[in-house]
Amino acid sequence: MMQEENLKDEINLMDYVKVILKRKKLILSWFLGLAIIAGIFSFLMPNVYKISTSLEIGRIEKATEIAQEQLIESPVQLVSKIEGDVYGIRTRDELNISELEWPKIKVENPNGTELVRIIIESKEPEKAKDILGKMNDLISEDHQNIIDSKKELLEKNIGTAEEKIGLTESNIVNINSKISALDEDILRIENKINYLEEEKTNLEGKVNAIEKVLVYEQTPGTQFALFDAKEKLAAKKQEIENLFLQINSLKKDKENFKIDINSYESSIASLNADINSLKVSLKELGYTKVIKSPTVSETPISPKKKLNIVIAGILGLFIGVFWAFGKEWWEQNK
Repeated sequence: MMQEENLKDEINLMDYVKVILKRKKLILSWFLGLAIIAGIFSFLMPNVYKISTSLEIGRIEKATEIAQEQLIESPVQLVSKIEGDVYGIRTRDELNISELEWPKIKVENPNGTELVRIIIESKEPEKAKDILGKMNDLISEDHQNIIDSKKELLEKNIGTAEEKIGLTESNIVNINSKISALDEDILRIENKINYLEEEKTNLEGKVNAIEKVLVYEQTPGTQFALFDAKEKLAAKKQEIENLFLQINSLKKDKENFKIDINSYESSIASLNADINSLKVSLKELGYTKVIKSPTVSETPISPKKKLNIVIAGILGLFIGVFWAFGKEWWEQNK
């Protein structure tokens, strides 16, 4: 039984082969015909090229431990603006292109990058290059304005901080002048104290001398002289004490002035740190760059002539075989 079934399968397969061989001209006609037609159409169709450009969005603040990197504009936002025809309208106005002539634009933002890729597939590559070039110029110009505003703000803040430093240094100079004046007052008072100390010493000597005289001579004149000398000595001591109090007060004022100077110097250090930070931010400003100028693909992306011919040829084979078997069946059963 198995042998008989295998024999039938071989007979049926041979029938198919015979039909294909019998109708090979018909099959080849379909194959060559569709392949030639596809080739003619492919060569007659205009070439479509891929024109692309890439931009790297600049930054207005570098990433730090405290703050994240801040771009001029997020890639997603820029992609949305291009897809929303924001730059398309301006480009058409600049290049005098009608909306009917406007090509379809594809925009991409590779994940995890600051890149924006703009692609046009066009039969007019030079025109597409002009469009992408103008679009790059408009985007760069907008980003340049943002950078310039940021730069102007940073420079203004630096200028304000430098003015504050100038005022603070002027205050320090004024306070140092006051301290110098206090030092002169203290020195003058100390000299006066030294002079009063000498007078006090003389009065103490006079009192001692009169007291020794009083031991032997108790006259009204001597007693009055002793009373007068003691009164003057007490006045000198009080004057000296008052001068010491003045010196202590002046020294306290001097210490307060020094505290003010330390505070001003701390402010200057803080302002200098701010200025350095602002200058670093100024240096870290990153402009948007065109990292790939509008470029036309070396070979057209369509029509794909070889692929079209191969597909048409395979389709022709299928149609030819189907047609051959259909014709064979018709002739046997008409």
